[in-house]
Amino acid sequence: MDQHLQDYFNAIRQQIIDSAIQKGMSATGKTLASLEVIPTENGYELQANSNIYFMEHGRGPTHSGATGGNPDLAEIIEDWLQAKGLNINPYAVANTIHKHGTRLYRAGGNSGVLSVPLNLDTLDDVFDKIASQYADQASAEIFDQLINFK
Repeated sequence: MDQHLQDYFNAIRQQIIDSAIQKGMSATGKTLASLEVIPTENGYELQANSNIYFMEHGRGPTHSGATGGNPDLAEIIEDWLQAKGLNINPYAVANTIHKHGTRLYRAGGNSGVLSVPLNLDTLDDVFDKIASQYADQASAEIFDQLINFK
């Protein structure tokens, strides 16, 4: 029974990776490498580092009073630019993002990297398969009990 759910989560993980790569949203690969299917008490979870959010929605402007990260945005941008092979001033890019947000954010977000693979139709199909297995198992157990009751 768990196999359908695990297969679903593994397929979603791969779709997110494929979509991000296809859209050119992966430079160093660190965020995509952080995607993991984790077994839980009730099934599975898909976990990733917090940067996965920005692949879907973009990054908004920095609010006044915000504390700098470690590494700071310019350092992150510098790694990204090196991975992309671009020769652009990372401080200028970071300054623009701090003031205005990323291009994706300014365009309204919703890249589809997460939202498309995580659609409800796919999840409904998985639940139908799992529910069918539970119903079959429950029916078999009930019939076994009735037969053994005599």
